[in-house]
Amino acid sequence: MFSLKKQKRRLNKALKNKNLRQALQTASSHHYQKFEDTTKNMSWEEYKEKARAIKEECLERLPQLIQEFSQEARMSGAHVYQVSTPQEALQRIERIARQKKAKLIVKSKSMVSEEIGLNDFLQKKGYQVVETDLGEWIIQLAKERPSHITAPVLHKTKEEIAKILSKQLGIQVPADPKKIVRLAREKMRQNFIEADIGVSGANLAVAETGTLVIISNEGNARLVTSLPPVHIALLTTEKFVQSLEQAATLIKALTTASSGNKLTSYVSFISGPSRTTDIEKELVIGAHGPEELHIIILDNQRLKIGKDEQLKEILYCLKCGGCMLVCPVFQAVGGHLFGGPVYPGGIGILMTAMNRSAKEISCLLDFCADCKKCDAFCPVGIRTSELLLEVKNRVGPNMLERALSTVIRKSSLYEFAAKILSLIQSPWKKNGYLENLPLSWAKGKTLPALSLKKTEFPLKRYKEKIYFFQGCLGRLFFPELRESVISTLSHHGFAVVSPSDQVCCGAPSLHLGHKKDVQKLAHKNLKSFERENPNYIITICPTGNSIFKNLYPQFQAASSRWMDKVYDFTEFLVTKGYLLGERQSPSQDIFYHYPCHYSNDPLKHEMPRELIQSLGYELKVEEEPLACCGFCGVFFFKNPEISSLIWERKKQKILSNKTDLIATDCPGCLFQLRAHLRKEGGSFEILHTAELYSKSLKKQTRKKDS
Repeated sequence: MFSLKKQKRRLNKALKNKNLRQALQTASSHHYQKFEDTTKNMSWEEYKEKARAIKEECLERLPQLIQEFSQEARMSGAHVYQVSTPQEALQRIERIARQKKAKLIVKSKSMVSEEIGLNDFLQKKGYQVVETDLGEWIIQLAKERPSHITAPVLHKTKEEIAKILSKQLGIQVPADPKKIVRLAREKMRQNFIEADIGVSGANLAVAETGTLVIISNEGNARLVTSLPPVHIALLTTEKFVQSLEQAATLIKALTTASSGNKLTSYVSFISGPSRTTDIEKELVIGAHGPEELHIIILDNQRLKIGKDEQLKEILYCLKCGGCMLVCPVFQAVGGHLFGGPVYPGGIGILMTAMNRSAKEISCLLDFCADCKKCDAFCPVGIRTSELLLEVKNRVGPNMLERALSTVIRKSSLYEFAAKILSLIQSPWKKNGYLENLPLSWAKGKTLPALSLKKTEFPLKRYKEKIYFFQGCLGRLFFPELRESVISTLSHHGFAVVSPSDQVCCGAPSLHLGHKKDVQKLAHKNLKSFERENPNYIITICPTGNSIFKNLYPQFQAASSRWMDKVYDFTEFLVTKGYLLGERQSPSQDIFYHYPCHYSNDPLKHEMPRELIQSLGYELKVEEEPLACCGFCGVFFFKNPEISSLIWERKKQKILSNKTDLIATDCPGCLFQLRAHLRKEGGSFEILHTAELYSKSLKKQTRKKDS
């Protein structure tokens, strides 16, 4: 069970660990570059669709596939055991080891063995257990646990690794990856030869042939599964596919996402123990490889979760670990903090909720920034961020979260709270910003101040009506943004309405774990839409836009009629052709910060670029991968320290572009950019794209009038 107190200690430790961030950012940068180089010449999105379809199909037939696999594997000479719990799996392995009078057991990488606590169990029983994967071996010597699914020592720099090896082996080991690998090869060789049992995992299991599929790069998995006389394979119930053709597609998807390579060095297909028929075609078991193959299939709640329509996507996971390497939170604090007790990352939290308890990881759920980078990257399209929100809402809000959600839901409380806060902020308010707030999370920041200024709407009548949804940040902090939207849309011939009965979209309540309040807010907004009956609904926040389109139809089927009418501001202007073609003289540089919900949406990704360039600006966009600013709504207030760490990466990218004019399409990002960049000096002008467009429109109008 994770306690808040323990979690706070772990967070403070991670925040102080500069080596951790260096190691994680170096690794994620290398991974991204390899991934980009590989996927630019392949139809990656098509592979993702095929891979997901295979997982969807196979998940529906898991019991049949497991049964078919078991029959085929036994016919090939393997022993197959189905177990429900980690305890049953441990007992089965220990029974085999005892029968074989084993002393030395070598292991290739297996997260399932971590899940059941195999190493500790066997060592307490008196067996010598040696990890043979390089990263796992280092972790074993350091007496730590993996921080990543496929790269267990990802959180260590080469200098730290050299120090661990020097201490544990009693020799001076240089911080040279090539020499460290050579040392591991020399130290490990005799273990492979002398081992009594080899233990491996399996990436996939093919039902039609009873075949185990093991993917690796180092070669240790081949040795573990071929040199010892007994091979024990551990796998879980979601790993099964019907055919070798399906396996081939998943192998390519997994390998590309995991390592950025087209294929790993080794792909092993194991169908039964070693055998030969070279002498008179008589079958003899045990040639150069193992005489026995024992396959242990562990369920540990997986078949149960497979029947849960909201959470069954967890079982699609190929365990590639790519989602973690694009996650800004993982890059900031690592998998020991952001993840479960076994599996790291957001997907690791979900796995813990699946095979242990959702309440056990309740305090970890707030670490997800909901940037959706993991969703966009996943080779089988798992909506990890949405699944984490589903678990969060099943656990439910604590008392404070419930109270905050109630304030957001009830308009009278919301308005009253806003008025009180606007009065309280006065002593710290200066030029529209709050400085030196006596709050720990606000230390070093100058935050935009609340502004309850009313916005005027033109009284002219037009043919088409636009419902302008302001959103909480737009309504409370950025009156100039609201005015820019209204003046722009009015200029293009639309009647703009923004009724006083519109309420929060529901995103904060969703992240506070109170889905019932989101439903109530959705009902109020949909009722407002119905009454106004607009031609279009315009948002200025990609998050609110996503909530309308993806979540509201789940609450009220009739809301689907509005979804085709919902546009984000930039999306609307580009789609409808309202590009100005204005030219700056001389052309002015501008840095554009992509909100995460825009950068991960292929349909919207190019729209800000198209709009801003049509205004005549020289657009500067940071090098890929695009960095999150760290605001992320509720996340900013719950995890200010992590938010600030994520911001540091974005700050470096902004400052390196040496551009004072910055634009974005999200009020939350606008809040974060303005809060942090003021303390950097300079004369930064930070605008929402709507403000930028409005300025160009006014300039163009003045030219025409003159």
